[in-house]
Amino acid sequence: MNPASRAPASRHIQGSDAKTRPSASSVGGRASSSTQDSRAAVSGGLRSASTDAGRVYVEAVLDRYLWLPGTPTRASRHDRRLVRTLYESGIPLAIVQAALLLGAVRRTFRSLDAPSLPPVRTLHYFLPLIEEALGDPPAAGYCEYLESKLRPWADTKAENAWHLESG
Repeated sequence: MNPASRAPASRHIQGSDAKTRPSASSVGGRASSSTQDSRAAVSGGLRSASTDAGRVYVEAVLDRYLWLPGTPTRASRHDRRLVRTLYESGIPLAIVQAALLLGAVRRTFRSLDAPSLPPVRTLHYFLPLIEEALGDPPAAGYCEYLESKLRPWADTKAENAWHLESG
């Protein structure tokens, strides 16, 4: 797809709630087991490749988001819905992950003189950064560099979360 012809990420997402809203039989944005069983029976028990690819995409984005310093330790149903919408809109996984890294680095390495920022509460915070990364993708290797810079803060976050859960 030509990047110049791609609409901004926010345009892809606006008005998408109606088609991605979970049904009354689902809990937390996931279908109940009886709903999953009936869907499997209708489809002959076969999953499509796009469903598996979508699941991998959603989990990869949420794993990266939850790994970042300054983000929640659990994804909300709204976060899951947003990631599914990004997938359905054709936003590349590498672009979303780059935007998450860029946002986290900018927040983590702010000037010491700048006022502290509140924690990120939702994945929607990163939408402008996704648009930025769509327009100007980072150079090859840059995301690995950013990840290495964030790793100590992410490790501290994981350690603190583990102590809270076990304590």
